[in-house]
Amino acid sequence: MASRKKQIKEQIAKTQNPAIRMQLQELLNKKGQQHKKGIKRIDDALDSVLRRLINKLPASAPRVFMFVLVTIILFIIFMILECRA
Repeated sequence: MASRKKQIKEQIAKTQNPAIRMQLQELLNKKGQQHKKGIKRIDDALDSVLRRLINKLPASAPRVFMFVLVTIILFIIFMILECRA
C-alpha cells in the first residue's frame, strides 16, 4: 500500500493543474483518515472492555494491587542488594 501512496505523491508533484492536484491530495488524505478511523474504533473497543473490567473489580482491588506492586519492588531491591553483598 505504501507504493500506492508513493505513486499518488509522484502524481501530485508532476501535475501542474491545481484542481487535479487538490483531488489527488484529498485522495491521499482520505486513505490516511480511513486508517485512523480503524485505530480509533479498536481503541474505543478496548477502552470499553477495560472500563467494564475495572467496574467489576471489588472495592479492595486497588489496595491489593498496590500491596503486590510494593512487594515486587521490594523483592527486586533486596535481590539487587543481595547480589552486591
